[in-house]
Amino acid sequence: MAPPRRLTFDLDLDRVRAIVRDLDTTLDPVKISRLHGGSTEVYRIDLEGGADPLVLKIYDDEPAWAPAKEALVAGLIPNEVGVTIPRWLRVDERRLHMPLRFALMTWLPGETVRTLMATLDVTQVYHQMGEVLRRVHCIPMSAYGYIGTDGVIAPEPTNDTYMRRAFASAFRQFRDQCGDANLARRLEIEAQSRFGLLACSAGPVLCHDDFHQGNVLAMGNAADNFQVSGLVDFGNARAGDALFDLAKALMCSTHEDPRSPEALVAGYGKIDHPDPVEAIWLYTLFHRVSMYDWLRRIGDDPASIGPSGLLRDLAEMIR
Repeated sequence: MAPPRRLTFDLDLDRVRAIVRDLDTTLDPVKISRLHGGSTEVYRIDLEGGADPLVLKIYDDEPAWAPAKEALVAGLIPNEVGVTIPRWLRVDERRLHMPLRFALMTWLPGETVRTLMATLDVTQVYHQMGEVLRRVHCIPMSAYGYIGTDGVIAPEPTNDTYMRRAFASAFRQFRDQCGDANLARRLEIEAQSRFGLLACSAGPVLCHDDFHQGNVLAMGNAADNFQVSGLVDFGNARAGDALFDLAKALMCSTHEDPRSPEALVAGYGKIDHPDPVEAIWLYTLFHRVSMYDWLRRIGDDPASIGPSGLLRDLAEMIR
């Protein structure tokens, strides 16, 4: 099921043709197809003459820097990561062709791992996903913090300082929204008892912060085996501890497919941390609390996520 539409008008070929010809007057769109774009609207644009398709991504009004942020992060990822990254061809803030900001980018061939996992054994793909994530974590960043248009916003020199601030914000929202003060208090106590682990970070690296089957592409066929080929959607990216990102990837990928975590960790390889199990537990707690906060803000029912719901998942963490 595609996410709800944000546009209040039909995105017809005439409108898309004007958008594309602002980029290149020789290109002529012949077909528009809605793609699964998570919390945004994303469209594939097929061009006359068999030219490589384009992708049109439409953004909310806030945060205003979201399109430029994605373009920045995509540009940080080198070819050595081993997968194709979309190139942002244009970020348009003018609202000339539609009342929302948008970006045009290159199209990546392949299918999402989410599409493949329903009918195929994609264990080897999960192993490759772990390898790709490890290579992303070889990209150093200058400080810890969320990434905006021009780099890290409110940069912190240490993971300890950054994550304590992030936990405080996440728990403040959780207390306001969850309706269970006792659960919130117990979770916060459990988190604080492990805060000493936050100082063990090896340094800030690029964190995708939304690495799962829906944002990883693969190519091939069932006989020849599929190969991970592309990585998309950099809207959540931040500079952080590598295990922060690995924990998020494991949480999201396991939710989609319980077969994924063992192979993903095997592909990721050796973790250089004094207590990786406890560190991943701590970061998973953060991600679940943050996910609950986000779902409440956008009006979704967090209890509908997963077989037991996020609140039950959180309660299970302290039993």
